[in-house]
Amino acid sequence: MFKAKLSDPSLLKNSVDTISELIHEGLFKIDSESLYMRAADRATVAVVDFELKKDAFEEFECDEETKIGVNLESLLDILKRAKKDDSLVLELSEDESRLKISIGDGTKRDFEMPLLSISEGEVPETKQLDFTAEMELKSSVLSKGIADAEIVADSVLFKAEKESLTLVADSDSGSVEAKTGKGSEDLMEIKVDEETESRYPLEYLKKMLKASKISDVASLKFGNDYPMELKFEEPGQIKISFVLAPRVED
Repeated sequence: MFKAKLSDPSLLKNSVDTISELIHEGLFKIDSESLYMRAADRATVAVVDFELKKDAFEEFECDEETKIGVNLESLLDILKRAKKDDSLVLELSEDESRLKISIGDGTKRDFEMPLLSISEGEVPETKQLDFTAEMELKSSVLSKGIADAEIVADSVLFKAEKESLTLVADSDSGSVEAKTGKGSEDLMEIKVDEETESRYPLEYLKKMLKASKISDVASLKFGNDYPMELKFEEPGQIKISFVLAPRVED
């Protein structure tokens, strides 16, 4: 049995909106503590790790671990029908073949969507990654930097020095550079073991940064020509993180 009620539907709606940019069908795992998903996109360029904790819900019942496969775009279409002040109830049908979604308290609207049979598949292991640059910064710094870089290129170089982060993009169309230093209100923490730089595709970064709706602070980690970890979190409630493969150029 699984049934849960959210008084703030945007927590799930914004998360699914972001995840569906990378993954079309997903397998949620539900236990007594949270609703969770870990998956890779088809090209295995990015891995997403999502958790909506029990404490984020107004009500949460799950008497045994359950896995539900859903079409994320179809789920998002339903979640978009929920407005800010609506409540959202998720419940499995009795035969556990459909997900029931109720929106609203006064006038209640009920939706049902079929569950999909989805195998867990192979997801690259990311826990053992060893980063040389780690920092916490305003999500807006990354959003602006990515938008600027997109004017001239399709990838961006992240450069970390002892007390600063620089985003650089260049092509035949021109170049752009954005630097944020320690002491700025935009860069709260930075730890750099050695000067570090790595290039990443803007296409993926743009999709991942949609998760900034969850938190205006991002945790960023990367290494030299090495994967990046980008995490947005409201402690005790919700976490969504990504690991993105670098674009290594000859």
